[in-house]
Amino acid sequence: MPDEDLVLGLAALGQPIRLSLYRHLVIAGEAGIGPVALAVAVGMQRNLISYHLQPLVAAGLVRSEKRGRDVNYRIDPIGLTKLASALLQLSATSKTIE
Repeated sequence: MPDEDLVLGLAALGQPIRLSLYRHLVIAGEAGIGPVALAVAVGMQRNLISYHLQPLVAAGLVRSEKRGRDVNYRIDPIGLTKLASALLQLSATSKTIE
């Protein structure tokens, strides 16, 4: 994973509200969850949900799918796997430097 993508993923999860949203998406599982339910779950206005989810989508950690007039969000397990793998690789690299 290029460094730019690693930074993008870490930055996306690096804010408490985004991490909370991601956790709720993990709990929702494959079915995903809509912005109204996410807003209720984290106690924020619905119009802010898409704003905070956009960096997670851009980092490949979350998928969005249009359903009628609404959008459904769910985690992208491949995105998280790539991010975790890049972190583990970074850790292994740092050990060889010491």
